[in-house]
Amino acid sequence: MSILPESLKLRHKAEGASADLPALMMLAEKAVTGVLQGEHTQRKAGQGEKFWQFREYVPGDRPQDIDWRQSAKTDHIYVRQKEWQTPQTCVLWCNQGQSMDFTSSPKQPSKLEATRILTLAMAILMTRAGEQAALFGNQRAGRTELSLQRIGESLCANTLPFEDLPDPYYYKLPRHCTLIQIGDFLAPLEDTESVFRKLSGRTSNGLIIQVLDPAEIELPYSGRYVFEEPGTKSQEQINHVDSIKIEYQKRISAHIEGLQHICRDQHWSYILHSTDSEISDTLAKIWGAMSHRSMMHAEAAL
Repeated sequence: MSILPESLKLRHKAEGASADLPALMMLAEKAVTGVLQGEHTQRKAGQGEKFWQFREYVPGDRPQDIDWRQSAKTDHIYVRQKEWQTPQTCVLWCNQGQSMDFTSSPKQPSKLEATRILTLAMAILMTRAGEQAALFGNQRAGRTELSLQRIGESLCANTLPFEDLPDPYYYKLPRHCTLIQIGDFLAPLEDTESVFRKLSGRTSNGLIIQVLDPAEIELPYSGRYVFEEPGTKSQEQINHVDSIKIEYQKRISAHIEGLQHICRDQHWSYILHSTDSEISDTLAKIWGAMSHRSMMHAEAAL
């Protein structure tokens, strides 16, 4: 049995990514179509005259942009940010864990496929809106077609960490970035809350997109089934699935509500995507939520 050298393994991954990238890019572009043409526009910081929001002063800001009245209310110094001042940075985390490789029907994408499409589609949307985008811990942020291609290649090549939650110590988030996390978030809620708290200190906005298979929400089975835990050999046979359906639905509903509560504590937005739904519809909801959040933030600061 021969062992492939690391360089050859890397080449095989790159070739696989190159083969899969056109299809992924096409699906992401298809999902994006219509969103930017609709009413879902986002306010962005820039060099206009219209006030957008207050943000904390960072080295390099102009002293004349400091708002001393707002700064006097807290222990921090704030500047008045105007539209189109500087490109904002959007960091995207995509769950590549083993639990994502699941679909209950060949007629719908797996959770992993849906997550990859949503991740690349969000990167496309952000760059088309003048923002910079990057994958969590993977590369520098950019807003060019080359940046989008690199994001797509990383998603296809399976080079991202296989983890159910992002490692807050693995990557230092850019200050005041927008952090978008996409995955099933079925890890224990206490673990999720701990990670979110550690990440929230460096983000100006946070968005959680929970991607679930409809079978994980409804458990639409009856009779005898064998359930396997992803990534392990652990199995459990249930002779009468109907007997546990109500209790299961209560537990998954409680988990989703718990995740929503954690998001509210961090002042992050939450959206649920079921893999039997159109990705373009979810994308429109995401874009609308981000636009609404930006406007609310600006109005509250005025």
